[in-house]
Amino acid sequence: MEYSYYYTTEISPAFGAGFLLVSVLAIIAWWKLFQKAGEPGWAAIVPFYNLYEIFKITWGNGIFFLLLLIPIANFVILIITWVKLAKAYGKGGGFACGLIFLNFIFLLILAFSDAQYVGPDGQGSYNPNGYNPNGYNPNMQGGYGQGGYNPNMQGGYGQGGYNPNMQGGYNQNGYNPGMQGGYNPNAQGGYDPNGYNQNGYNPQGGYNQNGYDPNGYNQNGNYPNGMQ
Repeated sequence: MEYSYYYTTEISPAFGAGFLLVSVLAIIAWWKLFQKAGEPGWAAIVPFYNLYEIFKITWGNGIFFLLLLIPIANFVILIITWVKLAKAYGKGGGFACGLIFLNFIFLLILAFSDAQYVGPDGQGSYNPNGYNPNGYNPNMQGGYGQGGYNPNMQGGYGQGGYNPNMQGGYNQNGYNPGMQGGYNPNAQGGYDPNGYNQNGYNPQGGYNQNGYDPNGYNQNGNYPNGMQ
């Protein structure tokens, strides 16, 4: 009795459609992830260049994708890359495990969630919409740094500066027409035409220790107007 065996290499239409759907969704996911990182989204559809961009946003240098050419080591490099991808978008170790074991699902979650790119290894080296602690941000609250000029920020100029609109006027060493210690016709210690003046002239009979007073007492021994 003879037996005959036949093998077929045909791929079922359902499998082909599923593979195509997964491929399209993966491209869309990487497109969005690249855009979040400030890279061109179309890089997701360019062979090899997409690997360059993946390593650029995860390792900080795209040329590292050549490490995938090393046998055996490429498997380890790929796992490290998924861990770095999770950190680059502000995720922790649990999410990194999801990328390793359920890559496609967690890749879609990362792409369509509100996760933002924070830089390789989560170091915050790049943030297109956020605050740069070492640079100038004209929209940050609090205005310019200490020592700079910002006429609209609360608290006014930095120490030693001038701000005509801040409460309290000029700083301690500057001029403020309304602050204590400056010239104020109604302030204590300044010129007061009707009150007490220790060192100045008072023509209306006020007490004057060191100056001339035609109607009052003079400590220096003079009695004007014939007074004894």
